[in-house]
Amino acid sequence: MMRYFATFTSGCQEIIASRLQNFSNNQLKVEELHDGLVIFSSDLTVNQLSELRFFTNIFGLTKDCGEQKSLEDAAGIIKTSDINCRDFKTFATYLRQGSQPASSAALGNLQNVIAAATGAQPTSFRPDLEFLLWLRDDKRALFGWRLPLAGFKKRSLEAGELRPEVAHIMGLVAALSSKHVVLDPFAGYGAIVRECLQGFHCQEVIAVEHNEHLLPHLKSIPHLVAKQGDAARLPHIVSRSIDRVITDPPWGRFEASSPENLRHLYFASLQQMHRVLRSKGCAVILTGVDFLPELAQETGFIQEKQYNILVSGQKATLYKLRKLAT
Repeated sequence: MMRYFATFTSGCQEIIASRLQNFSNNQLKVEELHDGLVIFSSDLTVNQLSELRFFTNIFGLTKDCGEQKSLEDAAGIIKTSDINCRDFKTFATYLRQGSQPASSAALGNLQNVIAAATGAQPTSFRPDLEFLLWLRDDKRALFGWRLPLAGFKKRSLEAGELRPEVAHIMGLVAALSSKHVVLDPFAGYGAIVRECLQGFHCQEVIAVEHNEHLLPHLKSIPHLVAKQGDAARLPHIVSRSIDRVITDPPWGRFEASSPENLRHLYFASLQQMHRVLRSKGCAVILTGVDFLPELAQETGFIQEKQYNILVSGQKATLYKLRKLAT
């Protein structure tokens, strides 16, 4: 079995652990699981691993450098014999310290080692293979080559649009299945509804968006039911017709909205979510506001889960709310 390490959204360790339990030990065996990082061995193909939608990036583990004081120290223990990749002509090498890109003299030394081991040449333009030396905040250093990104992760995102792996994690929290009818009342550019269709193959997905300029974009997504409307009203959604609500409402950080108006929007939209959900249905909501639990209780939901996560470097909370049997 080959060894790999993969990154995922910080704060989602419990979610990722649960998902990885679906694999048999012959397919994928977890060796270590930390916040934002999993080290595992697997017999799955590179293409099969690249298609795992909940990881941000996956790397073939070339060398576990253990605890190191600096990137220079980590690079210093990597030898030509550690480089077991051969079938490429050009490569790029990146350094990362904690969550940020880094630069140091270690870069040149590392490039020399890779070039000497493989005969390949370093380049910054469309390399055949990318290497990463990562010194984590816990001083663990890992060195590996990045697996190719799957097609769905190569799509250019609009400003503020959720990454597909975050949208997929929200679907995991909602325990989505292909039989579910799903609603996103704050659909935006459609990252969540797109993932419900492509990542979970849900039978019916409905997107509601207030901004009419985004409707053509949403209507271009195959098999999506896109409607212009207000999440605080939803007159065109029948009561008790939705299995799951998955959404990313405004956080109030970038929109020109007063705290009072934002709170009213959340309260009214939660009332509508509760109305349209079937008995025992759930709502999974990603937000940066801190008053959602209070409003959820007032509108009849019970809170099942809360995950404090990072989205594009911003602190956020992922809530799972359940509608009681009625």
